[in-house]
Amino acid sequence: MHPVASPNDPGAPGIEPYLDIRAATTPAWLADGRLAFLSDATGVPQVWTVDPAGGEPRPLTAFDDRISTLAASPAGDRLVFAMDRGGDERGQLWLLDPLTAEASPLTADPATIHTFGAFAPEGRRIAFASNARDPRFFDVLTLGLDEPVAAPIPVMARDELLAPLAFAPDGRHLLVHRQNTNLDDDLFLLPQDGGEPIHLTPHHGEASIPHAAFDPAGGALYLVSNQDRDLAAMVRLDLRTLEQTVLVEGAWDVEALAVAPRGGWLAYAINEDGVSRPTLRELGSGLERAVTGLPPGVIEGMAWSPDGARLAFSWSGAHHPSDVWVCGTDGAAHRVTASDLAGLDPAGFREPETIRYATFDGRQIPAFWFCPARPGPWPVVIDVHGGPESQRRVAFAPVTQFLLAQGYAVLAPNVRGSTGYGKTYCHLDDVERRMDAVADLAAAADWLRLRPAVAADGIAVMGQSYGGFMVLAALTTYPEHWAAGVDVVGIANWRTFFEQTGPWRRRTRADEYGGPERDAALLRELSPIHRVERIVAPLMVIHGRNDPRVPLGEAEQIVAALRALGRDVELLVFDDEGHGLVKRPNRVAGYGAAARFLGRTIGDR
Repeated sequence: MHPVASPNDPGAPGIEPYLDIRAATTPAWLADGRLAFLSDATGVPQVWTVDPAGGEPRPLTAFDDRISTLAASPAGDRLVFAMDRGGDERGQLWLLDPLTAEASPLTADPATIHTFGAFAPEGRRIAFASNARDPRFFDVLTLGLDEPVAAPIPVMARDELLAPLAFAPDGRHLLVHRQNTNLDDDLFLLPQDGGEPIHLTPHHGEASIPHAAFDPAGGALYLVSNQDRDLAAMVRLDLRTLEQTVLVEGAWDVEALAVAPRGGWLAYAINEDGVSRPTLRELGSGLERAVTGLPPGVIEGMAWSPDGARLAFSWSGAHHPSDVWVCGTDGAAHRVTASDLAGLDPAGFREPETIRYATFDGRQIPAFWFCPARPGPWPVVIDVHGGPESQRRVAFAPVTQFLLAQGYAVLAPNVRGSTGYGKTYCHLDDVERRMDAVADLAAAADWLRLRPAVAADGIAVMGQSYGGFMVLAALTTYPEHWAAGVDVVGIANWRTFFEQTGPWRRRTRADEYGGPERDAALLRELSPIHRVERIVAPLMVIHGRNDPRVPLGEAEQIVAALRALGRDVELLVFDDEGHGLVKRPNRVAGYGAAARFLGRTIGDR
């Protein structure tokens, strides 16, 4: 086992074992009762199978690039997965035979993004989304799997962001999702005989609908939606009258939903302050049973078995990496996979305390506060999530656990603009209020300095994607607060970001950040590149060359400007990565370099 050590202690374990910890996600049921799932045991996510009754997992694929999507046909005799190249997110769809492990491509257009949607009930067709017609938009297509040379058939093509979700149980309609903004959605019912789409969710204002599923009888949908309310609820939508009936709502968001194809059950989860509370519900009686036997954590990828008797899902918590679990309709859960901890003692993993700290306007900001085992004073890393429409959860975070073992404390805030705390809270950082969220980071540093166990001169800020922008914004707006910064694939210049990001993202990003033409002056003012001279703390920048979301130029320009000023800045670019580090050797190299950077800047306190 690896002992806990103070920062820069040469006897401390390196970051390698933490990034060697395996994760299992995305379960899918097979015809013979086995589960397929994604595992990064080889260093990059691939398809594996396991018998949920026990036995060793075995691999089905061995590609060099990551597999990001996995789905099984209704009968469980076929799998479809998506795989990109070098993190470019231009996923291609593949068909995989779970018995022979033979994989064959269904699409072969590396310039196009293909997003899997659903299998038809008979398992011989799929629906997916593609931006081949116009890179700014996504159309819905169907594809037959049994024809020798099948061509995709466009079934809904508009200048919109569309995605198929599910076929109706009788196969005669397709449920289609339209993304209006990152926080506003609509649903359509598309007849498969060529009729016009039926708009199911007309609404005023904003309605986020992240999950939807057909009732097994086909006459209704179950939705997760925040239409006409601040928090997401579970509702039933009658497909004949379009009336919505609220089934579950409360003080927290409903965050997940899965309906059993048979057996009359559904599963949902409540996101309670970053912790998942999964529940089973009998459709006829409304009887509910909590899923039991789980440590505190976060649920993803719920999938019912074809007979509706068992629910599989992935579960991750501060003490345990993501594994596949299964429960019956009695709610009793057991773990199916056991992720390799690479020799680390899980007793050394640290649980966070959920805290709230006051910010500039008196608002209480929720955060997870991780303290190392050794006594203070501790240097601290404030870890900022991306999004911004996202939330720091209690899921396993190997870099966080490594930092804790090294003697750093970690504060992971959910500043204004985060999801999980209602629609109002999520909009508090929109457009001209962008810097209010940055002020929440400054308030976090102020809260830390009041803690006797914190080294007041050893506070760093670290973040990825939008979190990387927050790092640069914090360093340029409150330079005196920080001893160091780590920016991973972050935005430095809003003008060049909008010019070079994927064209399919520009409109939805403008609703959050401001329009590149309409709000050009504001976006210039908010761009860290135009205040770069205010960065005095050492900075490390990490980026992937193939990033389609935040292009490499964002990293290059902030680094060039700082080098011209003679500032302490490091740049690390990975040629075979995109928006973040996925491949294990790159994660070891990238986060290992970040650890050494933190060691020399805030470690000796």
